Amino acid sequence: MNLLQVSLLVVAGLLGGGLNAVAGGGSLITYPTLMAVGVPALQANATNGIAVAPAYAAAAVGSRENLRPQKRRALLLIPTALAASVCGALLLLNTPHSVFETIVPFLVLAATVLMAIGPWINRKVTALNGGRALHPFALHAGVFAGCLYGSYFNAALGLILMAVIAMSVSEKLAKVGALKNFCTMIVGIVTSVMYGVWADVDWLAIATLVPATFIGGYIGARVFQRIPERPLRISIVVYGFVLSGILLYRSF
Repeated sequence: MNLLQVSLLVVAGLLGGGLNAVAGGGSLITYPTLMAVGVPALQANATNGIAVAPAYAAAAVGSRENLRPQKRRALLLIPTALAASVCGALLLLNTPHSVFETIVPFLVLAATVLMAIGPWINRKVTALNGGRALHPFALHAGVFAGCLYGSYFNAALGLILMAVIAMSVSEKLAKVGALKNFCTMIVGIVTSVMYGVWADVDWLAIATLVPATFIGGYIGARVFQRIPERPLRISIVVYGFVLSGILLYRSF
């Protein structure tokens, strides 16, 4: 990997970390950049999964005050999130490169659509909930589906979990976010271990992205917060649709 490629990853990490701190969708920046610097699609996905894991852990630690009142709920979700994360990682580890490269455009497109409609979904599911918690099965089913997706393809994981958790519990957004961060931390731990041991990953890219995303997250929390979220989200969505089109064109 040459200096230009490392520089691109640093910029992607800074932007991705900053976007995650404000509007989410950072993996829509870091993942395609990994492919752009020559990392194959399947390897780039596993590499990206490990690279963003420390940021997930940091977010979970940072939201511990809102997680503490939900300690029992969080503990009960551990087996669900663990099982889903293991299943998703196993699915990726057993997906041939050719198959993954074929479905990547559709995964990116799905993540982009989720990025676009995420706020609307959160508002709707919260309104439908009417302030009443659904049956606990709904929470576990939603978290299982979200963590399964997240351990297979990371982009938009936070949006999915925010939606299913907000629909399933009668809590304020801060507590929903804390529970989401706890679940994404579990995904990050599982994927880091499984991909680190069994997947073909680019460790130099990981070493470059991890500090860059941390710095980007700090900058995002301190500076990007002054930028309205809506223009940022629209920019990410437009970028995601363009990227999906390019990937679809290349695959046919």
